Amino acid sequence: MTEPVQIALIASVVGPAVLVALNKMVGRRRESREDSASVAAQWQAWSTEQTRRIDALEQDVIDLKKSLAAEQLRSASLQEQNRRQATMLTALIRWAILLRDEVIRMGGKVPPAPVEIETAMTTLEP
Repeated sequence: MTEPVQIALIASVVGPAVLVALNKMVGRRRESREDSASVAAQWQAWSTEQTRRIDALEQDVIDLKKSLAAEQLRSASLQEQNRRQATMLTALIRWAILLRDEVIRMGGKVPPAPVEIETAMTTLEP
């Protein structure tokens, strides 16, 4: 075989093989870039969704804190009201006992106390 034929055969086989190899390398890089872009887009979408959800949850926490503060004020007010009423009820029961004792001392007839009042007068529960 002559040298020009050998060169022609080598060029016809090696040339396309080199082109195929280069094309695959470039194609892989392009696919890799496309894959990277796709993954980056997916992460960006996920990140955006998580940010939206976190913002909504933070707003819920703010709203709940406001509601809790309002309920704590209401609870404190009701507890104070209960203390005042308990003090007044205790004083009223003492006054009723004094009146009962005075009516009995004066010879009058005293109707029986309601069960709730009788229980309050005979127990130490607050």
